[in-house]
Amino acid sequence: MRTAQFWLNQLNLRRSFRRRLGAAIATTILIFSVLLACIVGDISQRQIQADRGELMAQMAYQLAGALDRDMFIYYQEIQTLASLEEMRSTQRPTAQKQMLLDRMQEAFSDFAWIGLTDSRGIVMASTHGLLTGANVSKRPWFIEGRTRPNVQDVHSAKLLAALVPNPSSDPLRLVDVTAPVVDNTGTLVGVLGGHLYWQWATTLRDNLLQPLKDYKQVEIQILSSTGDVLLGPGRSPNDVSAPVNLSGLKSFQAAQQGETEAIIEPWLDNAPTLTGYAQTQGYRSYPGLGWVVLVHQPTQEAFVPARSLKHNICLWGIALGLLSGALSWYIAGQMVKPVMVIAHTAEGLRTGTTRAPMPIFSGQDEIAQLSRSVGQLFANLDQQTTLLQQFNADLEAQIAARTASLNQTNHRLQQEIQVRSQTEQALQNANQELQRLTLVDGLTGIANRRHFDQYLEQEWRRSVRDRLPLSLILLDVDYFKLYNDHYGHQSGDACLCQIAQAIAIPPRRATDLPVRYGGEEFAVILPNTDRSGAIYLAETLRQAVKALHLPHAKSAVGPWVTVSLGVATCLPSATLNPINLIRTADGLLYQAKQQGRDRIVANP
Repeated sequence: MRTAQFWLNQLNLRRSFRRRLGAAIATTILIFSVLLACIVGDISQRQIQADRGELMAQMAYQLAGALDRDMFIYYQEIQTLASLEEMRSTQRPTAQKQMLLDRMQEAFSDFAWIGLTDSRGIVMASTHGLLTGANVSKRPWFIEGRTRPNVQDVHSAKLLAALVPNPSSDPLRLVDVTAPVVDNTGTLVGVLGGHLYWQWATTLRDNLLQPLKDYKQVEIQILSSTGDVLLGPGRSPNDVSAPVNLSGLKSFQAAQQGETEAIIEPWLDNAPTLTGYAQTQGYRSYPGLGWVVLVHQPTQEAFVPARSLKHNICLWGIALGLLSGALSWYIAGQMVKPVMVIAHTAEGLRTGTTRAPMPIFSGQDEIAQLSRSVGQLFANLDQQTTLLQQFNADLEAQIAARTASLNQTNHRLQQEIQVRSQTEQALQNANQELQRLTLVDGLTGIANRRHFDQYLEQEWRRSVRDRLPLSLILLDVDYFKLYNDHYGHQSGDACLCQIAQAIAIPPRRATDLPVRYGGEEFAVILPNTDRSGAIYLAETLRQAVKALHLPHAKSAVGPWVTVSLGVATCLPSATLNPINLIRTADGLLYQAKQQGRDRIVANP
């Protein structure tokens, strides 16, 4: 206390204008610097906290969407397999059906087991012959699968626990996907069931967490529609111990209302936790099981960057405020010093205590003008007053003129910037539309021949570099000329559009490219696809076109529009050329037509 009083006495603010001005400016700058730092720090903290919450919500939404899309693929594939003639016909040999099931499991390794039963629940064919002859008529997947395609929620394995490979050391858990198998008369002949490893959910979760490996204590849990933990911390994907139920969490209840956001709530240990949530909603024909995804992180860890940023901003604000205040103190003193000299001299002249001349400071700034003005004031006060008023008027006129000129210049620049921005945006939109039109077929809306040539050349080089197989499907509409002659060209164009959509809809990878090759010919480029995979997709396309039930009165094959397909597969090398693959597929397509159409011919 005595030290503070000592320094206040030394400053002597009451007797020194210079010190009062410096102290006032320094104090004002320091106060506003600290206030500004605190405000900016608080805003930054809130923004970072909001961003982290948005990140958690987006992660939950992405995982929920990935679960739905993957389940849709398995759900659709089981239905597609159940609709094949080889499965529906009771005259086809069992060995042929088992071969299709084995191919299905090879193509989708997440299936632990796929089996076909008869209408009584006896397993007729299955992958690797497991459970052949077993009676599964009491199993929920068979009971539900007799009437409609369905998905059974996660459950422990019973019959298959000791028969199929287990990807972990924990008891096996499965998800069942089934579909009824009916013959051409609509009579139920069996049920096709597939059992998925629940392990695939772990892969989706780990892929989502990979980009966040630097974030501490970020955890993801998948809950059932009743709140039981299906996958999460402290529980492996195949753990069948008594499940933890989290239905009491606010995040779980909000997710069941269809919301996708993030909240702060107490977790199991009552520690405040930032939780993002989302519920699976199904995808296309897959209805979904109502799983809830929770992505959470303790606020103690989630908001560390926000607290650190606010702390640093406040410290820097105080430091810069002190520095600015000290600098302002010094500058104020230097600026006021000439004025104090003038004031001291003027006071001496007024009181007659000195005859020293008024100091005249050189230069054209305000201090120099003040010294000259005060010097002349004592000689002719009226004349000095007139001159000073004229000077002020001239200065204001110059400022006004300069301000008007700057405003006009700024307005012109803003107009020029706006026009240039609009022109650049229009040019960019035109270029994008032109690029799209050069790669899309104008009639069908899928890729055109030019896109086909570019993409095939690109994937050929990639396959040569990575030593991967490359497959090509060419398909041609059977008796299309007769179709055009009978129904007219407008109907023919509509037919081509529907076929193009049919070959684009079946589940396929993002790298597969359906193309209108020319006229009534279409093609599908299949990178990294072997012969069996290409044949499987070709059969799916043939069935998809036939399922359109487009009438064709002039077809010699049947009452509907059909297609013939040529499937060519090769291992590209530097000595070969993509044209060889096209010629091979075209020759196989010709053979398919020679053999009676509505069929697939593939190279050996």
